Formats: sequence, C-alpha cells, structure tokens
Amino acid sequence: MKFMFFISILVIYEISFAQSFFNNIINAPFFILKLSGTSADGLFRPRDLDFHTDSSRLNELWIINENSAVYDPAFGGSTVTYYNAGLDSQWSDYRKDSFSAHFMHTASALAFSDNGGFANTLDVQDANNNPNGYFSGCTLWEADTSIYARINQNGPELGSHWDMLHQSPFSVGIAAETDNIYWLFDGFHNTIAKYNFQDPHPDHEHGGEDHSDGLIYRYDEIYVNRVTGLSSHMVLDHSNDMLYICDTGNQRIIRMNINAGEIGNDLDPYGENIEGYYSMIGADFETVIDSGLVLPTGIDIYNTFLLVSDYSTGDIHIYDLEPTNQFQLIHKLGTDIIDDLMSIKVGPDGTIWLVSTNANKLYQILPPMNGDFDGDNSITLNDFISLLSHIINSNAISEEYLFLADIDHNSAIDIFDLVLLLDSIN
Repeated sequence: MKFMFFISILVIYEISFAQSFFNNIINAPFFILKLSGTSADGLFRPRDLDFHTDSSRLNELWIINENSAVYDPAFGGSTVTYYNAGLDSQWSDYRKDSFSAHFMHTASALAFSDNGGFANTLDVQDANNNPNGYFSGCTLWEADTSIYARINQNGPELGSHWDMLHQSPFSVGIAAETDNIYWLFDGFHNTIAKYNFQDPHPDHEHGGEDHSDGLIYRYDEIYVNRVTGLSSHMVLDHSNDMLYICDTGNQRIIRMNINAGEIGNDLDPYGENIEGYYSMIGADFETVIDSGLVLPTGIDIYNTFLLVSDYSTGDIHIYDLEPTNQFQLIHKLGTDIIDDLMSIKVGPDGTIWLVSTNANKLYQILPPMNGDFDGDNSITLNDFISLLSHIINSNAISEEYLFLADIDHNSAIDIFDLVLLLDSIN
C-alpha cells in the first residue's frame, strides 16, 4: 500500500515537472535550441518522430528516415532510435529492415500505438516501383528490438514487418487510435482513411503476405491536399476522439470526429484481397485554423495546447484548446529552421523535439536555465553581474526575465538568489 502511494506521488511529481518545463518554454523570453542528433547517428531526410508509448521505455524516441543513412548504400526507409533521449546518457541505434525498400519506401510518417507497436506511411505511388501501379499504403511493425530489423533479414519471409495494406498511395501522415488501428492522410485520394489491421497474424508470424483481414474506411467527404515531398502530420486527442490534421496544401488545420460516419458503399481494393474497403458518409469535420500558416506539417497536443509547426517559416504555433473551439494563438516559437522543419513532438519531460529534414538533424527545445539572462545555456560571470546590478538598483532586469532571477523560488529577488547563482557559475 505504501509502495503504491509512493508510485502515485512520483507520477504526479513527474507530470507536474513536465508541465513546468513546457510552461517555461512558452512563457520565457527565449528558449534553448539544442542539437541532439545528426547524420552521424544515421539520420537521413528524417520525416517524423514519436516516443514509445510503453511507460517502461520512457525517453525512447524513434525517428523515421525517408531513406537509408548516408553510410548505408541499400535503398529504403530506416529508423534511428534515441535511448535516454535528452539525458547525458543518450545513445542511438540505427536500423533498416532488409525489405524496407518496399515496406518503408519513401517513409513519411510514423506513430506508436498503445500496444507498443508502430506503423509508417509511404510517400510513393507504388512501393514496387511500378510506374503504372498504385500498390502503396501503410506498414505495421512490432517495436520489440529482438524482432524489428532482426528476424528474416535474409528470408525466407519478407523481413520483420508485421502487416501491410496497400490502398493509399502517397500517404504522408499517420495517427494511432488503439491497438492496430491507425488513421492516414491519403495523398492520392486526397482524403483521410482509417486502417484496421485487426490481428495481423494470429501466430505472430512476421514477414508474411496474408493481408486478408484488413479493414479500410475512406472518408471521401473530406478533401485534403498533399504537397510533394512534405509530410502532413496528424494527432489524435484521445480525451475526445478528435483527429487534428495538417492539411498542408490548403494551408489549414482541420479536425474530425473519428466516431462519426457510416458506410456509404463498398470500394474495390487495388492489388490485394482484404476483408473490407469502404467509402464513408456522414463525416463530422471542420476547419479550425485557416490563417497564419504557410506550410503546416508538424502537429502535436500537450495537455490543453495544440502545437503546429510550419515547414516554410520554421515557426511553432501554440494554440489554446481552452476555451473550446476558439483556438487562440497564445505563443509562437521561432526556430529559424526555414524550409526544413518537418515534424514536432512534445516529450515526456515537457520539452519539444523536432526534426530538420534537409539538414538531417534532431533538435530539442529547452526552457532557459534560472539565472541564464543572456541565453547562452550556461551560468557565467555575466549573469552574476546582471543579477547584482538588479539587486543594487543599478540596472534593472527586464520584467519578462524576472522569473529567471528568482533562483530559490520564494517570489523575491534578493541576495540569497545571488549567492545561489554564484555557486552555479560554470
């Protein structure tokens, strides 16, 4: 009983700590943009990122590359996993399934589901490189590192993939609902589709070709527009089942109620036999943001905030989801990663992670350190002089920087803060 109480207190503390980190990022006069990954780790045209959903695998960050690393001559999408992401003990693991030329062909997005598996989309017309074909869609994987990109690498089965359905060429965004159910931005049909892999292989076979139990629901009343070479990421608000979508080509954010709609008619699947392929009617969707965005590609939800990143400007727009349906822009983070910021994700600690596709880089946005008045992410003599000048009324610190001066968090800026600052000078 005491142990469970301790665990509960620890969880509450971690949530509070993360919220504080995030709030400090969006309320501070500046932030720290920390380079956390490069092509040396295997990053090559990274298109998306997500954290593993298993609480026992905290700070496990997965990046999906459009293609293989510069030092890997084999064609096909790949992943880089950062363990202990953001910590001093961070390390990376590059992996590429030997059959990823099909299953991660021009990989454009990935999402982890609550069962610990993940799926990716393919930004290509045909995953077999058939110029007249349209065999492309979404691939399902297990994140068990003893399986993923480890088994069947020389056959006899088709690598370590768990399942694949092929009804959405040029798919560029994905969000997980639950288990093996995912939502896709279908760039070929210019709409949103729901993919239900059900139980891919009852015997846990990997690399197989049996897709017969797949169910796909296409919401053709919704019109979205893909931009060549860019992802259009999506995020599901599990508190109310609202799916938020970067409609990149139409320069807007839309949302849909994933529980609305019914089957209108059957569709004929292309190139494979599946259990069902349907066009839906009665979709419940709306535009929620249609100004201030040029090429929205990245999106995430953190507590009551909606974050949208703009590939063109490098800005991260932060909207308040409360009060309902107002979507007030409360802050904008300018990263200066212009024509390169593809995707964003808020980490378990409340910091913001992002990928720079053309530069092959991973960044982490950190809040400023208490006492760091010049924004160099370190405490130096310059910071000490700034605080001393403020205390003796020689040169006041700007009001927006004052919260950085309260080192001991007692709502007063005094000699005690100065002593603590002196102790932390690098």
